[in-house]
Amino acid sequence: MLLFIGIILTLAWTLWKDFPRMWKEKKFKEFWILAVITLTVCVISTVKSLNINLPNPLDWIELALGPYPRAVYSLLQ
Repeated sequence: MLLFIGIILTLAWTLWKDFPRMWKEKKFKEFWILAVITLTVCVISTVKSLNINLPNPLDWIELALGPYPRAVYSLLQ
């Protein structure tokens, strides 16, 4: 629970300090990049703090690209 509160406080600090400054300076690209990264990190951290298992992205990549290395190896042998 403390970890979740820390995540929310960090998100609030970022929203309070960085977002208004970027909006006033009309740095819209940086604003949206920071918003997406902050939201992604907040969601992943919250899920991990609630002890929910996340799938490993490398397993998905291996599943998607699995047939191609085998085909290349079979051509080279």
